[in-house]
Amino acid sequence: MVALLVGLRWRQLGHQLNRSPWFIVGLVFSGLVAVGLLTGLAFGLGALRVFSPELVGPILVVVGSVITAGWWIGSIVVSADDSLAADRFALLPVTARRLLPGLVLAGATTIGGIGTALALLLMLVGWSVAPAALLVALVLTPLALGTCVLGARVVSGLLAGWLARRRTRDFVLTFGVLLLASSGLLFNLLGSLVGRLGAPGDAFIRIAEVLAWTPVGAVYGVSSAVAAGDWGVGVGRLLVAILSAVVLWRIAERSLSRRLIDPIVSSGGGRVRSGGLIDRVLPATPTGAIAARTLRYRRRDPRHLVNLVMLFVFPLLMVAVVAMNSLNSGGWSFGPALILLPAINAFLLATVIQMDLAYDNNAVALHIVSGVSGVADRAGRLLGMAILVVPLLAILCVLACLVTGAWDLLPASIGATFGLTLAVAGASSVVGAVLPGRAPPPGANPLGRGSSGGAQSFLALIIVTPIALVLGGPAFGFAIASLWTAWLAWISLGCALVLGIAAVWAGVVIGGRTLDRRWARVLAEVSSEG
Repeated sequence: MVALLVGLRWRQLGHQLNRSPWFIVGLVFSGLVAVGLLTGLAFGLGALRVFSPELVGPILVVVGSVITAGWWIGSIVVSADDSLAADRFALLPVTARRLLPGLVLAGATTIGGIGTALALLLMLVGWSVAPAALLVALVLTPLALGTCVLGARVVSGLLAGWLARRRTRDFVLTFGVLLLASSGLLFNLLGSLVGRLGAPGDAFIRIAEVLAWTPVGAVYGVSSAVAAGDWGVGVGRLLVAILSAVVLWRIAERSLSRRLIDPIVSSGGGRVRSGGLIDRVLPATPTGAIAARTLRYRRRDPRHLVNLVMLFVFPLLMVAVVAMNSLNSGGWSFGPALILLPAINAFLLATVIQMDLAYDNNAVALHIVSGVSGVADRAGRLLGMAILVVPLLAILCVLACLVTGAWDLLPASIGATFGLTLAVAGASSVVGAVLPGRAPPPGANPLGRGSSGGAQSFLALIIVTPIALVLGGPAFGFAIASLWTAWLAWISLGCALVLGIAAVWAGVVIGGRTLDRRWARVLAEVSSEG
């Protein structure tokens, strides 16, 4: 059974590689990033071993605990995309006791599991400060990896019923994205807190002492105690690590057994209501109908809702980071350059507009069979986005001027923001017809595989960015110049309107004609499971 499940996992990966060349590109890119991170870890541990050998144990305990906690928390995100979920085996004559070892080993041999195993092996460079600690760490590496996988299965199993409800999934998604977006701010806060505990080395030692007696860090605390010569403490932490693994195994087995008997069925959304004001305001044309549908999706679909929330929150988070750094340095001031901050949303919109077709998944077929033109599709989607995004960006521009007190630069803020945004909208409308990207299907985990658009979206961003900088450059450049010569703010606003509207018109026409030629191929790409 173990070999069967591991082989099934790898055959599924091979199937994805055969069906989608973009999946291969994304996998290679992710691999290069992982190699870079592992290389940095290896050099960091080598330097730490040479220059601060007394801190190796505490730091490795903290790093290992973060890896384990990352597996446990990350299971909430990826559980809905688990191709070997327990519910899939409900109709087969297998028991949880036979199934669980194979599922654990299959989880450990995924790409993430292999990367974690390599990281644990690289940590041996640090543990080599003491031969006994090195030997203990090598022996306990399988237990550390098993704790990661078992804990992930336990967390996803315990929360599976809760996450099956639509409102709960939407809440977790929104909270998770906001938490991820505010990670820089949280790290700043954590750094300040650690600094107040005393010297960084002393802070790490105190934190490691606590984590080494918890399920997430006990397995690493054993080697740390051995390196320090505290064999009695090491034995105590070993008992905690083994007991944690046994408890996790028993909980995972019971959860799996329950789901084999009573599979969890995800619930959908609520009742669909009429459009009301939307249908009365927008024109009764294909463009108006697509715009109305876009507005409904932005309100009901959490994948779209999070994008809108991020457009408003991301600049505020950047302001918070700047404010915190100013406070840490003993000052508090915002320069007039802050009026340019809302313009960063243009590049967040690039991926949103480019992936709009991918979010529709196989519902794109409705446009094909109903004879909707590509121009109507491009114009309708941009119109629906504009109704929501234009007021949002205007509010951010006003808030930026309110914070800085530079009301004479409001035209510059609006010019820079809308100049880049309109340029991005036009360029993304064309690029999205050629590279629609890949998104999780409706009802799937919005943070799961394909949530970032895959390699196509990365390539699309590389193409859109220089085009947007060329078309929106005059408006942004005059906005920067207005920081010293205020009347240039109106030139920036004029450039934004003229060049931006021209970019949107060209994007709708060129992107629409491109879409008319590629409807069938776009449908195949956005609805593919590979």
